[in-house]
Amino acid sequence: MTYFPGIRMHDSVHVGKPAMGRCGSAGPRYNARMLSLVFGTIAFFVASYLVRRYLNEIGVPRTLVRGLVVFVLALAAAYGVAFLVDRVAG
Repeated sequence: MTYFPGIRMHDSVHVGKPAMGRCGSAGPRYNARMLSLVFGTIAFFVASYLVRRYLNEIGVPRTLVRGLVVFVLALAAAYGVAFLVDRVAG
């Protein structure tokens, strides 16, 4: 690798951000974060669908409070799944 005195490196190079290896794979910590993001997103949409369907079945009217309840419960489920995936994969 040649040295160019006029080119500065990005700060992430200096602080030890996981770099791509020769085979194109990132570090295990980066993979765990990406897995938790993907599974958390999937869990959010699945939980919001299930909570919304349950509230429809029991006859709760569609209001702003119901929308907030669906959002908060789905968000809690997504955080829980992301936490578990991060613990297992990390």
